[in-house]
Amino acid sequence: MTLRLPLCLLVLCASLPASAPAPGAPWGAQSLWDAWPQARVAPADPWSLKHAGLRQTLDGLQARHPGLLTLVEEGLSAEGRKIPLLRVGTGPTGILLWSQMHGDEPTATAALLDALNWLGTHRQDAAVKQFLSRVTLWIIPMLNPDGAERTQRWNAQGIDINRDALRLSTPEGRYLKAVRDRLRPALGYNLHNQNPLLRAGRAGSQAAISVLSVPGDEADSGALGTRKTRQLALEVQRLVQALAPGRVARYDTDYTARAFGDSMTRWGTPTLLIETGGWGGPGEAGRLVRLNFVALLGSLAAVADGSFEAMDPADYGRIPLNQRDALGTLVVRNTRLASGRGFPPFVADLSFVIPGAFAGEAIRRLEPGLVELGDLADFKGVDEFDAAGMLAVPWPTQPETGWASLREALQARGLVETDEATLLAAARALGEAAVARSGFTGAVLLYRTLATGRLKLEGAVLRGQLAGLPTPRQGVSKPSLGLNGGNQPDVNPVKCGTPSAAPG
Repeated sequence: MTLRLPLCLLVLCASLPASAPAPGAPWGAQSLWDAWPQARVAPADPWSLKHAGLRQTLDGLQARHPGLLTLVEEGLSAEGRKIPLLRVGTGPTGILLWSQMHGDEPTATAALLDALNWLGTHRQDAAVKQFLSRVTLWIIPMLNPDGAERTQRWNAQGIDINRDALRLSTPEGRYLKAVRDRLRPALGYNLHNQNPLLRAGRAGSQAAISVLSVPGDEADSGALGTRKTRQLALEVQRLVQALAPGRVARYDTDYTARAFGDSMTRWGTPTLLIETGGWGGPGEAGRLVRLNFVALLGSLAAVADGSFEAMDPADYGRIPLNQRDALGTLVVRNTRLASGRGFPPFVADLSFVIPGAFAGEAIRRLEPGLVELGDLADFKGVDEFDAAGMLAVPWPTQPETGWASLREALQARGLVETDEATLLAAARALGEAAVARSGFTGAVLLYRTLATGRLKLEGAVLRGQLAGLPTPRQGVSKPSLGLNGGNQPDVNPVKCGTPSAAPG
């Protein structure tokens, strides 16, 4: 890579274009969605992309598309890893995009790499030439390389960079602030992952993308350019909604002066927050990168030609809010639960969570397990199973226990087919290890009552997934498009990375 200095000579105009022609076909949501498989250069697992892999991919993009992207300068992380700042385009409107300031939030980083490859591949197209002549993109694809190495939110100092905009104790935070102050870009894109177990409103599906016009003051007065970012948020909603109906939400955070997004807006760079959530099903990680690819390129094109200004900012408040505490990886409905401690069985719903690589602000849950039980009528599962007429019994297991070995062990104890009294007595004898409660990580056995009145083991919930039972139904709507660009929904049972933590 070639180092180009000094950065202080690269001054951008902060004005946005007043009007321009409507975006061409290459920027449409469906066109970009269909183009992504050929544009993809990031790894299939975004969490596997570390600092060395990022640099290798950037080197490859520079070699493949000479002159497209320039490495302008490099900051240094707390542990001395280089943080590249890239420049793409030559236009008067400067846009600063930064990703992975939380090291365990890599989806947008992968999408940015794919977007750069797409721009390079189509650089001779008239629409792309026009785009590159109207905007200058300043991209920090991985602000927290030390955190990325550890797949953790914080930097090597243990500090959340996104809460360091005032004190600037982190070298990564100081670098981002210095870049903004020198460039004074017209707009900012703050790119994150959020807890995938959020819904797009109370009646919505699992939120795949959440947006926020980041306020610059407590009153969110709009005087600091948030009209523009509200319009831009609506443009992202328009693009994503075409591919993922009911999966776009509004991030429900309050103004936080020490957060970088809020500070960017306050400092004069109105900022759009894009949070990637979940979209359960096979290929979930790639599908979310693909959706980011569409949202980023499509909305940036709308900034370049001014078309996003046609959006009515009053509609921003109609984007449904993120709904917390309303979604689980698996929900088992209507079972009779023998919860332990000698209580008679009662009807309950059970919600399970499978942890993923993203942890958010909380300590990462290490094992899949039960998180809530009771009446979960307002709760949804990425997967759901109706266990009406079945008896559920918590049973301690080792993490490596599989369905076959569990069934064999129960067979040896005469508990594959048994009577209820014998089964409940065996569970009570196990003591606290066989009590259903939040945090329980063992198996939940599921028995069906036979015509004779005896119970027969039909399956279990093991490590947050059904075993020995038919594929559960999807509790939230399925993807509208397949990963190969077709219109066939995914049909396999879900296994998605779903932490119990707060959003990013």
